[in-house]
Amino acid sequence: MSRFLSANLTMKYSHLLFKRNWEISSKSLLLLGQCQAYVKAISNTPILPDHYSQLLNLSLVKGAQATTAIEGNTLTQEEIEKIREGQHVTPSKEYQEIEVKNILDAFNELLKNVVVKDRSDLLTPSLIKRFHLMVGKNLGKYLDAIPGRFREDSRIVGTYKCPDHQDVPELIENLCD
Repeated sequence: MSRFLSANLTMKYSHLLFKRNWEISSKSLLLLGQCQAYVKAISNTPILPDHYSQLLNLSLVKGAQATTAIEGNTLTQEEIEKIREGQHVTPSKEYQEIEVKNILDAFNELLKNVVVKDRSDLLTPSLIKRFHLMVGKNLGKYLDAIPGRFREDSRIVGTYKCPDHQDVPELIENLCD
């Protein structure tokens, strides 16, 4: 992996250098330390297995709802809970159901590897592509991308012109570094 963007890309995408250009005040450091202490205390608090399971399921459902809502998915919490339990929504919402299933699968993969197996892989371009493949699985014409691959076309989101597609691999490598 490259450690730095090429000079050409540094000039072209100066807003995507992924360098820290801020300082943390002593007050902020203190608050971060307090947050860390709270997280540690909560993490070490015993919880009954049933309650743990309920909280985990709620976080998966709410997370899937929020993640897919960004892309316009309108399924309710109740509908997502049904999907998580293996039930189906109405045929008119089939695409949204597939989208939610994919997100739940990706979240469960993260849960399995990070929480259960206590593994955390380094963020790499291949890991990003793997999760993109999971999230885009079976979406067909509804996904304006090829799952598991970086885009190969030009894009504009709102008024923002995305980086040229040929620059994406190097930019992603830089982000992962």
